[in-house]
Amino acid sequence: MEQITAPSGQVIELRQVFHETGARLLRVIIRDGAKYFTVELDAATAHDWGARMQDWARASAEPAQDP
Repeated sequence: MEQITAPSGQVIELRQVFHETGARLLRVIIRDGAKYFTVELDAATAHDWGARMQDWARASAEPAQDP
Protein backbone atom coordinates (compact mmCIF):
# COMPACT_ATOMS: atom_id res chain seq x y z
CA MET A 1 0.00 0.00 0.00
CA GLU A 2 2.37 2.70 1.27
CA GLN A 3 5.98 3.18 2.29
CA ILE A 4 7.35 6.06 4.37
CA THR A 5 10.98 6.83 5.15
CA ALA A 6 11.46 8.51 8.54
CA PRO A 7 14.12 11.21 9.01
CA SER A 8 16.13 8.74 11.12
CA GLY A 9 16.25 6.30 8.19
CA GLN A 10 13.66 3.78 9.35
CA VAL A 11 11.32 2.54 6.65
CA ILE A 12 7.65 2.18 7.59
CA GLU A 13 5.54 -0.05 5.36
CA LEU A 14 1.75 -0.20 5.47
CA ARG A 15 0.12 -3.25 3.88
CA GLN A 16 -3.41 -4.54 3.74
CA VAL A 17 -3.56 -8.23 4.63
CA PHE A 18 -6.35 -10.71 5.20
CA HIS A 19 -6.41 -12.90 8.30
CA GLU A 20 -7.27 -16.57 7.80
CA THR A 21 -10.76 -15.74 9.13
CA GLY A 22 -11.21 -13.25 6.29
CA ALA A 23 -10.78 -10.17 8.47
CA ARG A 24 -9.04 -7.27 6.74
CA LEU A 25 -6.06 -5.98 8.72
CA LEU A 26 -3.43 -3.26 8.39
CA ARG A 27 0.09 -4.65 8.72
CA VAL A 28 2.63 -2.06 9.87
CA ILE A 29 6.27 -3.05 9.35
CA ILE A 30 9.00 -0.80 10.74
CA ARG A 31 12.47 -1.62 9.41
CA ASP A 32 15.66 -0.25 10.93
CA GLY A 33 18.59 -1.79 9.14
CA ALA A 34 18.48 -5.54 9.78
CA LYS A 35 15.94 -5.15 12.61
CA TYR A 36 12.21 -4.97 12.04
CA PHE A 37 8.95 -4.86 13.98
CA THR A 38 5.57 -5.97 12.66
CA VAL A 39 2.09 -5.35 14.05
CA GLU A 40 -1.31 -6.14 12.53
CA LEU A 41 -4.23 -3.86 13.38
CA ASP A 42 -7.96 -4.13 12.90
CA ALA A 43 -9.79 -1.06 11.55
CA ALA A 44 -10.87 0.24 14.98
CA THR A 45 -7.35 0.01 16.44
CA ALA A 46 -5.79 1.58 13.33
CA HIS A 47 -8.32 4.42 13.55
CA ASP A 48 -7.57 5.01 17.25
CA TRP A 49 -3.79 4.89 16.70
CA GLY A 50 -4.04 7.21 13.70
CA ALA A 51 -6.14 9.74 15.62
CA ARG A 52 -3.65 9.77 18.50
CA MET A 53 -0.75 10.26 16.07
CA GLN A 54 -2.59 13.17 14.42
CA ASP A 55 -3.27 14.74 17.83
CA TRP A 56 0.42 14.48 18.69
CA ALA A 57 1.51 15.89 15.31
CA ARG A 58 -0.85 18.87 15.66
CA ALA A 59 0.36 19.59 19.20
CA SER A 60 4.00 19.21 18.17
CA ALA A 61 3.59 21.64 15.29
CA GLU A 62 2.43 24.38 17.66
CA PRO A 63 5.07 26.71 19.15
CA ALA A 64 6.35 25.56 22.55
CA GLN A 65 4.62 27.19 25.52
CA ASP A 66 6.68 28.63 28.36
CA PRO A 67 5.66 27.08 31.72
